[in-house]
Amino acid sequence: MRGAALIVLAWNQWPTTRRCLDSLFESDLDHAQVIVVDNGSEDETAQALAAYASRVRVVRHAQNLGFVRGMNAGIAAARADDDVVLLNNDLVFPQRDWLNRLRDAAYSHAENGIVGCRMRGGEDDPRLYHLGGFIDAHTLLGQQTESGIQETEVGQFTRTRRVQGIAFALAYIRRDCLTRIGVLDEIFHSYYEDTDYCLRAADAGIACVMAGNVTLQHAQHGSTRDDGGFRERLRTQSRTAFAKRWQARLLDQQRGTVHWQGVTRQPHAFAQLTRSLVWRLDARDLHMTYSALAPELTDAQDIRLQMAAQRHMPAVPEVSFFCAPPEMGIRPQGRFRVAFCMSECDRAPPIWATRSHEFDLLLVADEFQKSALRAAGVEIPIGILPLGVDQDYAHPDVPSVRNPDRRFVFLAFAEDLRRDAPDRVVAAFRRAFCAQDDVELILHVAPGDDQARIRERVESLLAEHQGAVVRVLADTGFPAYQRMQLMCAADCYVSARRGAGWDPLAAEAVACGRMLLAPAWGSQQALVQGFGLAVAHRMVPSNEPGHGQRWAEADADSLIAQMRAASEGRQILLANARHKAARFAQENPLDASADALARWLASGATLKPARTLPAPHRPQDLNLAVSGQMVILGMHRSGTSSVGGLLKLLGAWPGEDERLLRGADNPRGHFELADLHMACVRRLQAVGADWRNPLAESSAAATDAFRREAALILQTLESRRPWFIKEPRLCLLARELLPLLTRPVFLHVIRDPVAVAASLAKRDGMPADEALALWEHYTREAFAASDGWPRLTIDYDALRSNPIAVTRKLHCELAALGIAGLHLPSDAAIGEWIRPDANTPGPFTASLSASQHALLEAIRSGSILERA
Repeated sequence: MRGAALIVLAWNQWPTTRRCLDSLFESDLDHAQVIVVDNGSEDETAQALAAYASRVRVVRHAQNLGFVRGMNAGIAAARADDDVVLLNNDLVFPQRDWLNRLRDAAYSHAENGIVGCRMRGGEDDPRLYHLGGFIDAHTLLGQQTESGIQETEVGQFTRTRRVQGIAFALAYIRRDCLTRIGVLDEIFHSYYEDTDYCLRAADAGIACVMAGNVTLQHAQHGSTRDDGGFRERLRTQSRTAFAKRWQARLLDQQRGTVHWQGVTRQPHAFAQLTRSLVWRLDARDLHMTYSALAPELTDAQDIRLQMAAQRHMPAVPEVSFFCAPPEMGIRPQGRFRVAFCMSECDRAPPIWATRSHEFDLLLVADEFQKSALRAAGVEIPIGILPLGVDQDYAHPDVPSVRNPDRRFVFLAFAEDLRRDAPDRVVAAFRRAFCAQDDVELILHVAPGDDQARIRERVESLLAEHQGAVVRVLADTGFPAYQRMQLMCAADCYVSARRGAGWDPLAAEAVACGRMLLAPAWGSQQALVQGFGLAVAHRMVPSNEPGHGQRWAEADADSLIAQMRAASEGRQILLANARHKAARFAQENPLDASADALARWLASGATLKPARTLPAPHRPQDLNLAVSGQMVILGMHRSGTSSVGGLLKLLGAWPGEDERLLRGADNPRGHFELADLHMACVRRLQAVGADWRNPLAESSAAATDAFRREAALILQTLESRRPWFIKEPRLCLLARELLPLLTRPVFLHVIRDPVAVAASLAKRDGMPADEALALWEHYTREAFAASDGWPRLTIDYDALRSNPIAVTRKLHCELAALGIAGLHLPSDAAIGEWIRPDANTPGPFTASLSASQHALLEAIRSGSILERA
């Protein structure tokens, strides 16, 4: 059974190593072996490790072999089938379940082979030093955060996501990844070996991912800090080797230069697009350069934007991209010229019609904006670029300081006095609530040209009208990435915005599980109608007289009524908002916007085509025999018990007879371990689910408890390979078992879903639509869990119709996969076991939905087993 080898590399600095080991052993090390590689330590390390002899295997070297050779020695000492986890000795493990969460990420998809995690500094250091990084092809400077910004902890990047590379201060490497591409390359002594390994893995279709739900502490360079100049010498040597192997190739992968002209401060919406999309395009093989269109100081810590600003730009780049108000900037010089446009009115400003001739393509966020441009007389092509939300920052669990008096908090934002109408929000709030009400309004005034006017207008209103608490945040600066802390300190984002342009805060409020209260018009119309409380409005002339432009004026009485409704219905409305948050963010990701923008920028045919990526890695493609571990997956009433008995006839072991379940509905036996059955039942119950109501919610604690219980059960089978397990609930839980299994084979038992529904109706009185929906859910989950691993299908209906032929085919398929120890039973034995089912239900009518029919056809055609 598979475990994990945790390899700690130590060189002197025994107090550092001791702290690492003591912290490590306080965490959950399920099925793990700890290996310490003493890399020629000259201090007390060798002697002190004797105290850990019962818990640690020590590999000693007479001299320091360097990081790479030291880690390779640890990998060589690991058990043959174990995954490996490379660990620096300057790590501390404050998160008890770190290893199991890395396992979950490693086995969440067949292509995931290398997993890293978030790393903070020391105990009192709130900065995040590693979030998954990248390497610049020109300078070969590696950065440990994709965005290029070293940030403090605000709950960012907590999901599992694919990255170019991770720092091997911690690296969970799946065994099949090691089998596929080998160990660390010893042309590197230390440094660059991790980036090299991740790039080699990518060549093999193996994904490198960050497990965002794991955060450890890393006191960086603990082993080499006392040797002045040593680290720099190692870095220089490794950089030279890395450059020789990778630099020309990395440069060749770049599709061409895209010059971004924009702003990073004001206006807010355009600045946010610059900060969030420039680096994402750079990560998509576009050589991004940047120039500011307004006097500003870019964030000195935004390394990726600084790199774009400092890079050499050709006289005529392949693409120029303009992202700012039209009155800014100079004529674009690219071979393909693109601009992002935004109108605050139902008719775009005339300047866009004038300037549009400087561009080949205009991009807008939605059809409303497109209509506004056409109404202004723009004739050139216009494309739609839907703008998503950055779910790595905007989510309901962002840590924030809540109101100490437990008031219901409204949040408003003001950048432009006329457009954002903060005075209408303040006036409505003071009319809606009195000083005794448990509510509060926070108005954040953005720094900029209108800041003084906004403050003057709002402060005069507050002086005129007494009432509920209003706090004005002005002259308050904080990094843009921390804005979600302010959003999550509130309960409702309220806007009386007249303008029709894209308001990023509205989408962020929804993604953060906050209530949204705003007029439903312009670019926010669909968002407010789908997720918010709509404020009635009327169309009024804008601040551009003579051009026939109009925008929305929030109705004061409606604004007051909706504020009161939000406060009075706070519990239900907030619960509903939080429930919708994750789905909204998943359906509107900012990464999809970056992908779409990359396609638009390439539509002028001035960029090289996107490179062809290697086929995703799948363990089933390795030239290795399977282990003899088999997992039967199939919906309840699908014939899995018959297939289990057939496997036993073939010579596979299901466990001791007295441990196997029998029931009135199947007196010949289920070939199902009773303790495994109960483990599955308890796993579902732990999250409030059961076989009939398999909720999608998961729980780390429930997964760990199930895996520990299952590990003990599986261990009892290991001496009798080939063996198999079955339990219909494994369709839902098989992915959680993957870290325990070594080159398993999954056998999907398929039966006509109408027959399954009929059997469930007869046994459980289940309605046909519920039974078919349950069949679809179980079946999709089962095939998703086994995707990429050795698997085959067994048609139960075909088995009953022609048991001998189907059994022979099954025997041949299992033998071809490399399962040893099976034999083909006699025809008589097969016929005796596979008999017509006396419990076959009578006539039954049910019809499949379109998705169920498509799933069944994919199974019958075999396409469901093909590479995605």
